[in-house]
Amino acid sequence: MADIEDFDLDKTTKQAWDEFTERLADVLSVMDASADLTISAVNGEETRETPPAVRFSAVEPGVVEATLVGVDSPRLTELGWTSSPRGFTARRDQEEATELANLTTATMTEVVGVLHPIFLEPDQLAELLTARESNPVKPTPGPYGVVLPTSQAQLDAIVDAELEKMFGHPALRNAAGEVAIRVGSTMVFCRSTPDFEELVLFAVLVHDVNGRSRACEVLNDLNVESRYCRFALHRDRVFVQVSVPAQPFVPRHLRQALESISHVADGIDDDLAHKLGGRTTFPTTG
Repeated sequence: MADIEDFDLDKTTKQAWDEFTERLADVLSVMDASADLTISAVNGEETRETPPAVRFSAVEPGVVEATLVGVDSPRLTELGWTSSPRGFTARRDQEEATELANLTTATMTEVVGVLHPIFLEPDQLAELLTARESNPVKPTPGPYGVVLPTSQAQLDAIVDAELEKMFGHPALRNAAGEVAIRVGSTMVFCRSTPDFEELVLFAVLVHDVNGRSRACEVLNDLNVESRYCRFALHRDRVFVQVSVPAQPFVPRHLRQALESISHVADGIDDDLAHKLGGRTTFPTTG
């Protein structure tokens, strides 16, 4: 099974937000009155009746207004929002679209607590979530969608197409070649190996682990008991990992792997965090 020791969650997450902010600024800089754009937060544990959302409108030529709903915090005025009967608003000339995009990202990360852009949903312009490049030609699938990739780039393109079919939006692949996938409240990453023999899916179960020796003992026991998943401690985080053979690539195998990781994350993360003195990605409240 391929290793993920080189994966840096913090760096990957920052890069994803930087790319999202840049793409949002590009969209706002050319927005006109023909269409609005709403970006909603869909954190897996969100319980508010009105989910946090920002709606962008071209209120006059060359001017874009953002309206924030579903959030109320003193921090908002500090960031640059103005309270109004409709929620909180911010208005910028389109030449200052980057400021509005930065404000949106700061609000989603610092106030709403969105961990990664994969937990945002635009009502249109799904490309806001992904920087798509031209893909290599994909081979024609055989029965049950089975494909034999001939390169890593081709395998990545096949996976992107399958994920878009599954989730209804373009795959969020970063510069390092990793795809971020939201499965319920679980954030799963997927990468292919350089020899394009394998897909590696992994997710963080526990953060800020206290005591490596104890953690290794607990994870060793889990690895003995687990049928499909492998558990590992990287720095101060516990990861769950599943390997999917890709020669040939079988769509159903990818779906099963995602289901396995999601099931594990939903089933044992709270208990595991308690045992290891850490916290889950979405801490349980109450």
